[in-house]
Amino acid sequence: MTRHAWTTDDQKEWLESQKAAFVAAKQKGGAAMKEFYRGVFKKFQEKWPIAAITDDEITVAGTTELAAKIRREKYDKACLLFLCCQA
Repeated sequence: MTRHAWTTDDQKEWLESQKAAFVAAKQKGGAAMKEFYRGVFKKFQEKWPIAAITDDEITVAGTTELAAKIRREKYDKACLLFLCCQA
């Protein structure tokens, strides 16, 4: 059984284009990695804004702000895993 992709083809292509910068930042270490991730996450979210938070997500989280934070962190983690596992 194949795993369901969380990215669109365009998102996957864009993330793959970030791999060389990921490897370079990884070689430099901590501060470079933080800067790299901050930039990648920001650019990814600018290109593909996170969908509106649902009422169910707000109910589970307790507040709209926390639900948005949880959703954003989920997508950031997915980007991180994609780059780490694909590089």
